[in-house]
Amino acid sequence: MIRQISILPALPLRPYIREYHWIGSDALLNEWMDEDNLPFPSSGLCFQFGRAAPVMITHGDTEREALPAGYVLPPSTERFTVHFRGGQRMLAVIFHLAAFFEFFGWPLHEFSDRTVPLGDTDGRRELLPLQARLKALPQLRQQAEVLDAYFLGRLKKKMASNPTIRQSLDLIAGKRISPGRQELLRETGVSSRHLRRLFNEHLGMPPRAFLRILRFYRAYWALAAGRYDNLTRLALDTGYYDQAHFIHDFHHFTGLSPHQFLEREFKILDKVAWKSGGK
Repeated sequence: MIRQISILPALPLRPYIREYHWIGSDALLNEWMDEDNLPFPSSGLCFQFGRAAPVMITHGDTEREALPAGYVLPPSTERFTVHFRGGQRMLAVIFHLAAFFEFFGWPLHEFSDRTVPLGDTDGRRELLPLQARLKALPQLRQQAEVLDAYFLGRLKKKMASNPTIRQSLDLIAGKRISPGRQELLRETGVSSRHLRRLFNEHLGMPPRAFLRILRFYRAYWALAAGRYDNLTRLALDTGYYDQAHFIHDFHHFTGLSPHQFLEREFKILDKVAWKSGGK
């Protein structure tokens, strides 16, 4: 059985770090389990513990690769697949948007859709000893305390938030329909080239890709929540030009049509209800 636990960081870190997320299973499975994942616009650090076969990952068309013991959790612009066989535990430090760059100063586009070991980063002298301390601790609460101490120390050296990025994220969060790139340019007053550079550095992708992913997620969660029974209305309400564009994006990011997605979700719910009923 795979377990997942989330722990909030220390209070001063919460504006920057969303959570410490633990996932793992001590039991070794007979076969590899494949889990498809949606694009992941956040970033952070990830540590892997255990003696069994390492967790594997497939980014797009790249061949399956083993995840190292510690690596940068990258922003993902496309869906990816994680291959898991058990006997492993993973601890992820998940940052709020743009905060990872403020803590480390590493241009995030250099990590997007890639697996970069901590030993290959400029922070290896700090992060590899941190990884060793985490590995030596048996309890997640103890690991969280070590992470708190490390990031509270780094908080003193954190860069100030970039005003253009902060304005852009606030504008996106405050709109029911995600703004387009032209609206961001108009509101921030910067050039297209400058905005692209800032998004690549702080968010790991250009504005067009970032806005596309956020628009998809708004439609995805609205569909999953059952708030719409009309795809055209859903598409228009979440910022798509028409239903065809929404279906194209949905299939691109999930590998399924909206109807196939709903069919799958209903089957899962029926299965859960069947088990809960004790039949």
